[in-house]
Amino acid sequence: MSSDNPNPAPSKMKTTATQFFLRGLAISLPPVLTLVILLWIGRGINDYIIQPISSVMEYSIAQLIDKSVPTHQLSTVDKGPALRFCGTNYRVTQDHLDELNALVVQRQNFGGSVELQVSDFDPTQVYVPVGTEVRSIPYNDFVVVAGSLPAHELPRTVTGYYMEVATIRHFQGWFGLSAFAVSITIVLLYFLGRIVTARLGSWAVTKVETVFLGKLPVISNVYSSVKQVTDFLFSERKVEYNRVVAIEYPRRGIWSLGFVTGDSMRQMTEAAGEPLISVLVPTSPMPVTGYTMNVPRNEVLDLDISIDQAFQYCISCGVLVPTQQKPVVGEIEQEVTRRLSDNGGDVPGVEHSTPVTHAPSPTEHGQVIDQETEESS
Repeated sequence: MSSDNPNPAPSKMKTTATQFFLRGLAISLPPVLTLVILLWIGRGINDYIIQPISSVMEYSIAQLIDKSVPTHQLSTVDKGPALRFCGTNYRVTQDHLDELNALVVQRQNFGGSVELQVSDFDPTQVYVPVGTEVRSIPYNDFVVVAGSLPAHELPRTVTGYYMEVATIRHFQGWFGLSAFAVSITIVLLYFLGRIVTARLGSWAVTKVETVFLGKLPVISNVYSSVKQVTDFLFSERKVEYNRVVAIEYPRRGIWSLGFVTGDSMRQMTEAAGEPLISVLVPTSPMPVTGYTMNVPRNEVLDLDISIDQAFQYCISCGVLVPTQQKPVVGEIEQEVTRRLSDNGGDVPGVEHSTPVTHAPSPTEHGQVIDQETEESS
């Protein structure tokens, strides 16, 4: 007599827990991986595109607003007061030094204090030596940078100070400078494209590529490869390059998904005697790699799916089938029945063998001979 066990089997509980864990993992991984990929792409764009462009823009502006002067043209104030951020490490113009000395003499005549105060200085006439003290920058510009950065992060060159001044004073921070730099770059690229599109601009670019870049030993190979990729990605192309097709590869009866990338080569087309197209057959689960096939145009099957759906199909190794392409059992049976009726019961592409007949046994052979003798008599 068997008794019911109220507690579920440990293996069943373990299987259920594993299923719940995998289901939770399947739900949480897509948004997490999407966020990680977007952050990785954003960081790459910022590190290799936005920051270099912003640095070039920052450097250019720094050269325009540079107000530094040679330190040897300035004078030192004896027993001058300590100024904010720089202490007593500052210089003044000779004219301002004369004004300060005159102020001290005037106070002596009236019996006042001869010590100079911070309020006695004109900030526009005060300069702070930078780096090796070969040049000095105005005190007002020095305060902008020194008041925004820690002491250990202060620049060591005049250009570095004015790059910070350009960012802080004129753009209110790095974000404003980056937005301005990217906007200017987009405008410049637009006008560069218009110039290159013109006949003279195209001629100049071709000359530079063939005369200069094409003759450099290492750079020529790298440049030509990169140019082919960029021309393929950014040149205007027909809608045909967005087609998703199926071809019978690697043999008849086996279908592979492919992307039409263009027309085939002339010599191969002439040898085939019919139009050929180039088809990229992607590999799973990395559809960015694959094989390039040259297939007759009339042997490709256009698929009613988008590029994104085709990529999802390849990445998932055929698991994610587009909704409109999911097979329906009833329709498949009807199609098979129709094809059988059209071909007289023969399935296309299947070779039928001749029925095999067995040789008669000796007894059967004797009976056949006796029957033939009786019939002849």
